[in-house]
Amino acid sequence: MYNLVKENIIQKQLIKAGDNVLIGLSGGPDSVFLFHNLRKLKESLSFNLYASHINHMYRGKDAQHDEDFVRSLCEDYGVRLFVKRKNATDYAKELKVTEEEAGRILRYNFFRENLSEVGGGIIAVAHNLNDQAETVLQRILRGTGIDGLCAMSFVKDDLIRPMLNVQRSEIEKYLRDNNFEFCIDITNTQAIYGRNKIRLNLIPYLEENFNPNIQNSLYRLSETMERDKKIIDKYVEIKFCEALIDAGKNKIVLNLQKLKDMDEGEAGRVIRKSIEQLKGNTINVEMKHIDYAIDFIKTGSTGKKINLSEGFTIEISYDNFIVNKIVENIPEFKYTIELEKPLFIKETGKTVLCSVKDTSEVDIRESHSINLDFDNIKGNLTVRNRRTGDTIVPCGNTWNKKIKDIFMDLKIPAEERDSKLIIADDENILWLEDFRIHNGYKVSSSTKKILNITIGRSTNE
Repeated sequence: MYNLVKENIIQKQLIKAGDNVLIGLSGGPDSVFLFHNLRKLKESLSFNLYASHINHMYRGKDAQHDEDFVRSLCEDYGVRLFVKRKNATDYAKELKVTEEEAGRILRYNFFRENLSEVGGGIIAVAHNLNDQAETVLQRILRGTGIDGLCAMSFVKDDLIRPMLNVQRSEIEKYLRDNNFEFCIDITNTQAIYGRNKIRLNLIPYLEENFNPNIQNSLYRLSETMERDKKIIDKYVEIKFCEALIDAGKNKIVLNLQKLKDMDEGEAGRVIRKSIEQLKGNTINVEMKHIDYAIDFIKTGSTGKKINLSEGFTIEISYDNFIVNKIVENIPEFKYTIELEKPLFIKETGKTVLCSVKDTSEVDIRESHSINLDFDNIKGNLTVRNRRTGDTIVPCGNTWNKKIKDIFMDLKIPAEERDSKLIIADDENILWLEDFRIHNGYKVSSSTKKILNITIGRSTNE
């Protein structure tokens, strides 16, 4: 099994030399299997290994036992561990989503916070062949298309699954043969959730009465569908570009007539792609939502706007069909910046890194970062969003201008303004994200030290 995981990583280029790899470590057999394989491989493949554990707190002493086990495991092998305690049930009520969805959001937000602290990297999770088979079967029961049948992939954005083709029986044998301890979540053996019922009741029934290799068959189905989806995606990209008028962070504008001229399946795919581009994924986007959009294309009139699905609206404006992402209000936030240390802003999903460099180390013409005169900075550096009355002296000027007026001049949508980062010292706003730097902090011929600011944006799973 060790060789299979290694082969997956090398052949599918899941990890590169120098990568920071953060493993989601629950303490269960799957994640412990992945932990031992990765810690054995990290020297030969030259990557850095970290671990992250979420204590969901709803299993009482058992949850604390799992946390203690994971802490001990990481200490034994010298792996840095991040731990978070958060009640998933309460969090689901707070977000008004299912407990499963709340747990997923909680995990991946925490994982990305951890990665920002170590300077970025990738997340490794322990999904296996059986998980893939269960996911495919679950989606078939709900009613799905090719996208759903693809289920999980070995790599997506900053997420890797190095053991997706490893069977659970092989995982358990490997752990027994090597005397590796792990935790057992008793809830996984109880048929109280839909997925558990599939694992404990439906799959054994199918194995006994229809196909003893049903899980392998479902896994192969997912592989076949993923290959076919790549072909479809290429075609959809062409149709999407044909219809596209404008693409923004929170809005996709499409040519209404182009959509009407398309086959329903083509138009549906273009709408789905629009949502995915805005959201980062298509979780909770169902066929009924796409059918609703197609019907709206046929019958809707200009000025009409309707809710499509969770977080999205669609509207018709003359010759345009518009997909809008509903932007939630971002609360006020303020963080102290530590030089040379990445800072994750959870309210916006952005990471700020401020470094001090010699003038010879920086090309001030580079567009991906901001450079200020470090010697002019007064006191501490902070990053925050706007406040009433904020002003800045724009570069090239000698007078203060309200941040509010800058947004208005540049026609920045009101719903985007609270997400724009502001970096300030104890006396002034130094920089407004994407737009202005303070005239008093611009780099000049007399500059000796430069404050280099870079902003990273996370991707969604």
